[in-house]
This record gives sequence, structure tokens and C-alpha cells, in this order.
Amino acid sequence: MSKLHLLKVNVLGVILVSLMSFSIPLHATPSDWPDWMGETVKITAEEDWTFEGNNHELHIAPRKSNPTIWVIVSRKAASYDTALLTMLNVYQQEFDSVSFNVVKLPKTEAELEQVLDAAEQRAQLIYTVGSKATVAVHKQYQGGKLPVVSVNAKDPVLMGLIDNYRGSGDNFAFTSLNLPANVTLSFLLKYMPELSQIGVLYARTNKSAYLTQFLPLKQEAERRGIRVLGFEVDESMEDQTLERVMTSEIRALKSQDGNLDKTLLWLTGSSSLLARVDEINGLSQNLPLLTVVPEAVNGNEHSALMSVGVSFVNNAHQAALYGIRILRDGEKAGGLPVGVISPPDISISFRQAKRLEKAVPLVLLEMASDVYSESGNVVRSQGMSVESQ
Repeated sequence: MSKLHLLKVNVLGVILVSLMSFSIPLHATPSDWPDWMGETVKITAEEDWTFEGNNHELHIAPRKSNPTIWVIVSRKAASYDTALLTMLNVYQQEFDSVSFNVVKLPKTEAELEQVLDAAEQRAQLIYTVGSKATVAVHKQYQGGKLPVVSVNAKDPVLMGLIDNYRGSGDNFAFTSLNLPANVTLSFLLKYMPELSQIGVLYARTNKSAYLTQFLPLKQEAERRGIRVLGFEVDESMEDQTLERVMTSEIRALKSQDGNLDKTLLWLTGSSSLLARVDEINGLSQNLPLLTVVPEAVNGNEHSALMSVGVSFVNNAHQAALYGIRILRDGEKAGGLPVGVISPPDISISFRQAKRLEKAVPLVLLEMASDVYSESGNVVRSQGMSVESQ
């Protein structure tokens, strides 16, 4: 039996099991149903009850109490930690007891099939965390027995997983970290009404950021006469390192806007670049750095100036509510519309605004959910004013 990285989480505690082999419980199929008991009970009640046992004993448990949820993640990421913690908090408020098994996304389809088979035996719901896990599970499990909810993943329509935002019509419910491109651009224009060009940073290996954040914004901006240059970064290629790309592309931006007064940088949700905001600021030649990720704005010196997007916390909260509607209220995953947060989460760092000597329009300040002062202190958090310490 293959070994999988498995994390079992209960809202009352956390247990970490490294390289743990798991076995599927023996369920009472017709072949192992006790011969001293008629099968009428199983056939009649299996919609509401589960049966496990052998010829010596039979365990009957309600299907809808103490649910078990499987969470499939592709890799270690701070955003995934945020998503899981947020979901734990929401579920703790809604259920007396619920358990989570957190499994690392296997490398092969055969191993993933094992994980999904085990989940069918032991869980009532699956979460896929991140775009990579969502795409992989959707490819292999569309139409499966268990409902699946995506969290911390990008737009499923732009990734080609479903055709529209009304719902999947199958066993998947999706949430999205993306805003529509026209909404994103409208906020960029609120920040810089004379905007003439945008440099968009994305990692070459992050296909979801390219498909759902770069291409739609490029199309919408160019439709309005705004130039968009892609800053495609791949540290494995000598001519596509962050330093080389930013140097060459900013030079190209200057060819149209010599003083870069009508230009800004837009940072996508590429995790490898979000971890390098300090380097990006150092190479930006004082261009304002705006981003789709609210968590990339903070009170530190290594921060973007402003974000317009969906926070990991709010996305995970919505995904948790979708799961609860499925488990507790009996709603069908495929009937839930793609979850898009509106209005967007806006975060502003006045420390960065002061460093860049760039004013932030009052209209954006009024709409911001998180604001950091020139000294880096939090003055507004989740839309609420914070008293100075």
C-alpha cells in the first residue's frame, strides 16, 4: 500500500502524522454483511446511515453527524495555511464536531485515484486548495460521488474547468480568487486616471496566473487603449531572471512614458514573486507596485503600495460556507454559483505611498478594508478602525 503525507485535524485538536500509511475501513458490503442479520436494514437505511462490520459485529453510524472532510493541497504555502485555519474557525462555529484529513496532492494520477477512493470511503466532502490541486482533481474526479469545493484557486471559467459562472452542474463547487478584468482595471484607473501603460509581473511556471490574471487584464486594458507589457519571470532561464526582466521591460515602458508618470506595475498571484516584493520594489525605479493579493500589502518596508483583489481569508470563509451548505443543508455542489467576492478587498500602505511620493485618492481610502499608516501601524483592519497603541 502506498504511503501518503496525511494530516488529520479535529476542531478540538491537531495531530500530525508523517508518511502515515492509511487503511480503508472494512465496510459492510453484501459479501461481508453478517449472515445472522437481514440486509433489509442496509438497503432501506443506507441513505441516512453508514454500515461497517464483519460476521462478528456491525457498526451503524449516521451519515450526516460528525462529518469528515478531506483537504487536498499541492505544496507548502502560507496562503494555504491561512485557508485551512480560516475554514477550521468557520466549521468550529457551525458543527459540534468535524474532522479534517489534509493530504498532499500525489505526483501521479494513479496515486491520486487512491486518495480519492479512500476519501469516498471515509469522507463526506473534499476541498481542493490551490489551482494546481483543483485542476488535477477536477480532471480525474468530475462526476465523482463526493462533492468537491475549491479554495484558494483562480477563476474556473478562465482556467477552462467550467463554461459559465452559474455553477458546474456536477459534483464541483468553485470559489475564485479573481476579480473580473474590467473591475480590476476600473480600480487601477481610480488610482491613476491618466494611466497609459501597465507592466504585469507573473511567473512563467504559474499558468493559472497567466491565464486568469495577465491575459484578461491585457485584453481589457488594450481595448481601452492602455498598453500592457508582460514581465514574465523564470529564474531557471538566464535571460528571464527577475532582475533582467524588470530592467529590460522598464526600459521598454520608458520608450512610451519617459518619466513613468502614467505607468504602474501590477503583481499577479504568482507565489514565487509574492515572496520577492522587496526585490521588485528595489528594481521598480519608483514605479508604484499594485497587486491582486491583499496579503502582499502590510506595514513593513517590503510591501506593495496597494491591492485590489480577494483576500485568502475571505475566499476561504466563502469556501467554508459553501461546504456547510452542502453538508448541513443538503445543497448540491453543482448548483452553487462560482463564489466571487464583491466588493473587492482593498489594502493600502501609506508607508509605501510616502516612499514613492505618490498620493492615494480619497475614494480608494474610503473603500479600503485594510490601511497601514506612514509608520507602518495598522489604522484600519477588515473595514474597522484600529485604535493607536
